[in-house]
Amino acid sequence: MRQRPEIPPLPAPPVEGRTHWPPPLDPWLALASRPPGRLRPPGDGAAQASLAMCWEGWSAARVSAAENVIRDRLGAVSLVALSFHGAHVVLPTASEDQAARGATAVRTALGGRSVWIGVGWSPQADVRHGRRMAHDVLALVCGLRLPPGVYRLGDIPMEYASAQIPAVREMMSTVAARVIGEPHLHGTLEALVDARGNRSRAAKALFIHRSTIDYRLERIRTLTGHDPTQPQGLQFLRTAMALQRLRRPPAPLV
Repeated sequence: MRQRPEIPPLPAPPVEGRTHWPPPLDPWLALASRPPGRLRPPGDGAAQASLAMCWEGWSAARVSAAENVIRDRLGAVSLVALSFHGAHVVLPTASEDQAARGATAVRTALGGRSVWIGVGWSPQADVRHGRRMAHDVLALVCGLRLPPGVYRLGDIPMEYASAQIPAVREMMSTVAARVIGEPHLHGTLEALVDARGNRSRAAKALFIHRSTIDYRLERIRTLTGHDPTQPQGLQFLRTAMALQRLRRPPAPLV
């Protein structure tokens, strides 16, 4: 009989009633940082997929029930590791498309509206590579403030490519830090991203006057050298903030 992999205990639950946006990616989910063999499931060299999931505002009972849902929808799962903020799943699968279909079925069964899933797939049984990719896709998706859903590398190729190059990642993270260090500017930029660049909608969401948001956005342009009122500048700053959520170098694609 196969023994279940060693899994750390669940951390303390989040403060009741507190919501997060983007949802938290607690360090417990960063399974990629563990030694290669620590959580490697037994296998025969077949292709493997990893699914990194996060959810928002779940109770302990709902988290506990999630494992049964995951195993029911995916069948032959090699590993399911849960925390109060998400899960990591490793399963044998013939293709990335098959893994994405399974992830969609799981998300639907879990309720969908507050569930984000990142898919990582390797044509060989490289579990560490797959789970790193899944975690990085999920971190970037949440950092980009994309809506709940199932995402894979092909959905964010430019952002992932930026994360792959250390010099680019460091440069963009440094720019983002100038805004993140000013809470009112950070919140303003996030509101503008959520409003897809519409300043009037962003001002309304922040309950501030249009002239106030224009002043703050000009301040962001001065601090970063990138104009958030222009599509190219807003995309740069949005990606830079997303890279802040990658707390370690992503897995190489080769």
